[in-house]
Amino acid sequence: MRRVCCLTVVIVLGLAIDGWCAFGSIGKDQVNVRSGPGFKHQVLFLAPMGYPVEIVQKQQDWVQIRDWEKQTGWVKNSMLSSIRTTVILPERANVRVNASAGGDIVRQVERGDIFKVIAVKKNWIRIGYYHDEEPVGWIRQDLVFGK
Repeated sequence: MRRVCCLTVVIVLGLAIDGWCAFGSIGKDQVNVRSGPGFKHQVLFLAPMGYPVEIVQKQQDWVQIRDWEKQTGWVKNSMLSSIRTTVILPERANVRVNASAGGDIVRQVERGDIFKVIAVKKNWIRIGYYHDEEPVGWIRQDLVFGK
């Protein structure tokens, strides 16, 4: 029992020390991302539905987020979704039929394309369309933001 408690403390402290973060996505269309936690703050940009974000911190009903281009801002907590999404980072990337570099290419995707995360297997992510359960294929984790 004592080992379990110590291990739990080490894991929790390790997450805090390593800068552990959570990912979410924007749950409504065209959400205002603001310069501070409140409606009086300037709108920095609009985020589309499904836009993957890293949760940096929470302050009452507001959440500070960071996007795939390292932009930070604040959104109302109710504008976030727990649906895991991801965005393509390189100019062009291959999506494969299975989680293998040797798998057949099923399509190419482009920088900024947003997909729903369906599954994760080692260093691969199975992606699909946001409003559809139909999978597109597998892509390497190092090619996306929002793992």
